[in-house]
Amino acid sequence: MTLAEQPMAPDRVDGGAPRLRIGIIGGGRVASAFAASLGAAHDVALWARRPGDVRLSTQAPGVGCSSEWADVASRPLIIVAVRDDAIESVAKELAGQLSGHGETVVLHTSGATTGARSLGPLLEVAGVQVGSVHPLLAVPVAAAPGFFRRAPFVLEAGGPLALSLARSLVSSLGGVPIELPDSSEGTKARYHAMATMVATGTVALVDRAAVAMGQSEGERAAFREAFGRLALTAASNASEGAGAEVLTGPVARRDHSTLERHDRALTELPVAELYAAIRRAALGMMREEAARGEATEEGAGAPGEGDGGGER
Repeated sequence: MTLAEQPMAPDRVDGGAPRLRIGIIGGGRVASAFAASLGAAHDVALWARRPGDVRLSTQAPGVGCSSEWADVASRPLIIVAVRDDAIESVAKELAGQLSGHGETVVLHTSGATTGARSLGPLLEVAGVQVGSVHPLLAVPVAAAPGFFRRAPFVLEAGGPLALSLARSLVSSLGGVPIELPDSSEGTKARYHAMATMVATGTVALVDRAAVAMGQSEGERAAFREAFGRLALTAASNASEGAGAEVLTGPVARRDHSTLERHDRALTELPVAELYAAIRRAALGMMREEAARGEATEEGAGAPGEGDGGGER
């Protein structure tokens, strides 16, 4: 029986999903979080160069951690959760261990590159497929089991088996899979740039707004908390619908007098350029939405539809 026919092992968890045999490589936050969340339902082996430095949640089930390659190399699914600049060197070491093991899927957890690029040395090993599964959230130290529940994971894979097991992995974690349109390096880089823009941009916006308002550190801290809470509600709205549909404030209302007062108030401040760029982006978003609405109306009134069309 091939790995495609029976991906992991015959055992099943509570009579439902198959019990997976998973190897995890890494000693940092992401590796330990994966181990903690997968350990109760699956047969998990964790590999780290310095096992004693790995910080697993105290709530995590018993997951063995060692520096012996054999403990992870025999697993049909292997997750490489190390720093981006270390993935390729780990792939080279792992390639020497996988020869003769048959069908194996190796996924890395980086958002920056595809599996084919960073895990390239493994493509020379017969039976190995590669890909990536990137958790789109910040992972804390010693994350507890269940941390990834409802978390988005962005997937790409170089083969159908790798994609299938990536989906199974995300399902086991309780996450939500989002597949990239293709596995090209350009698409993955664009995704990572946008993720960086959202995450870094949110932090930068909140911090710059707080600095613009507070004269003392205490005042800046208070505004940072207040603007941070505002960012949370705005982000919640943004996840519920297209930007122009959920946009609020004077830009959405086209309140020109208020916007002019904003411009005057920010004239001498470093944050003025950032504010202007965001406003331009919001206005562009609204124009795009208006154009889509006009196109829809024109299509609904086209000849041959509805009441038979109108004047030409």
